[in-house]
Amino acid sequence: MEDAAIVATHLMLGAYNAGVDSCWLNNFNPEELKRDLGLPEEEEILMLLDLGYASENAKPLVNHFSRKELTETVQWR
Repeated sequence: MEDAAIVATHLMLGAYNAGVDSCWLNNFNPEELKRDLGLPEEEEILMLLDLGYASENAKPLVNHFSRKELTETVQWR
């Protein structure tokens, strides 16, 4: 899983560098998708990466830039 995350990150950065938008998708049924794509049994789908161009008026969700205070999420002793 970690290697797949590294590869996906590099793909996303490369796409961005080429002016292409991307989105990492991991909410799907991998067995159903594997069957639908006709992949061999030894293949495993870890995630999907869609690539394309966002509409000109696309923007992050309202809460995208909101953050909790560090003291709400980190504890130290």
